[in-house]
Amino acid sequence: MKIYGHPWSINTRKVLAALAEKGGEAELVFINVPVGEHLAQTHAARHPFLKIPVLGDGDLVVYETIAIMRYLDRTLDGPALMPSSAREGARADQWISVASSYFIPLVHPLLVETIFRRHLGGERSAATIEAGRSAMPRPLDVLDAYLASNEYLAGTQFSLADLYWMPYLEYLSHAGEGRAIADRRNLAAWWERVSSRPAWRQVARGGLQPYDADASPEAIARLHRR
Repeated sequence: MKIYGHPWSINTRKVLAALAEKGGEAELVFINVPVGEHLAQTHAARHPFLKIPVLGDGDLVVYETIAIMRYLDRTLDGPALMPSSAREGARADQWISVASSYFIPLVHPLLVETIFRRHLGGERSAATIEAGRSAMPRPLDVLDAYLASNEYLAGTQFSLADLYWMPYLEYLSHAGEGRAIADRRNLAAWWERVSSRPAWRQVARGGLQPYDADASPEAIARLHRR
């Protein structure tokens, strides 16, 4: 099994975290996004929309992050990452959709400007950062209210829904936006629970991060050629 991606990539991190939670193993095939390797024809053959990650398992190629995460959950040994009950399964699906529809479009541009801009080049957009800050409270308030009476996003069970949100909160903390988490008691308690999981620590600490002072695409590439 191979995962084509980049360890800085939020979506790659979701997949790697799901893999770690299942206790599975796969080769991370390094796609150096900051220098444009995802635009190459070889990668286009895997992902027609030129994104990462992509899963290769024998002759099966799967793209789209949630599809890969669900495939890993269905095929690998280890604890189930989607609830068996219809009620909690619906909650997990709901929060994955909330992230995709109401949170990610707002926060991703902010993270690009605050964390990734120095690797991508160009000038930071103060307007984009401010727009992200202004739009974040609503979805985070809704999430915080839900977590007042639920341990995890599906309810009582840790699931793919939690994994789907986690990389964004990690990067918000390192983007200087940690108050958005700390000021919401239930969200902060959830983040402490999920970010202390061994599988997450394995992924979050697995190499140089884009907010490290000495991180560079070249250093990451050297790390993954070892």
